[in-house]
Amino acid sequence: PVAVSALLNEVGAPPRLKIHISGESMLNDGSAVVFFSIFSALFLSELGINGLGEQIDVGEGFALFFRMSLGGALIGVAGALVLLIFLYFLNRRLIREENVLQVAATVTVAYLTFYVAEIVCGTSGIISTLCLGWIAKYGETMINDKELMESFWS
Repeated sequence: PVAVSALLNEVGAPPRLKIHISGESMLNDGSAVVFFSIFSALFLSELGINGLGEQIDVGEGFALFFRMSLGGALIGVAGALVLLIFLYFLNRRLIREENVLQVAATVTVAYLTFYVAEIVCGTSGIISTLCLGWIAKYGETMINDKELMESFWS
C-alpha cells in the first residue's frame, strides 16, 4: 500500500480512498495470517513428529478459516462495544489533563481484544483489532480532546 499511497498522492486522489486501500490491505494481511496458521498446521503434521500440527482435510480447512476469521470479527465487535461504553462514561467527565484516559482506553482495549482473540479464543487477532477500529470510529463524537487522540494514533 505504500507505493499505491504515493501514486494516489501524485494524482491527487481523495484521502478517503487511501484509507479504504489501507483497510483492504490490513484485511488481506489478517486473512493471510489465518491461511498461514492453517497450512502450517497441515505442513507440521506431514513431518510426522508427534505433537506438531494436525491433519486437516478440505472441509475442516474451510470450517477452521471461517471460525478463525468470523470469530475474530465477533471478538472485535465485542471489544468495540466495550470501548464505546468506556468512551461514553469518560465523555465530558474529565478535566483537560485527564483526557489521556481516553487514549489509554483505546490502547488497552485494542491490545486486550487482540490478546483475547489470538491467545484465549484461537481466532484471528488481526481481524479482531481491525473490526474494533472500524466500529470504534463511531465513538468519535465521545472523544473530549480530538487533537490528542489524532496525534497519538497518527
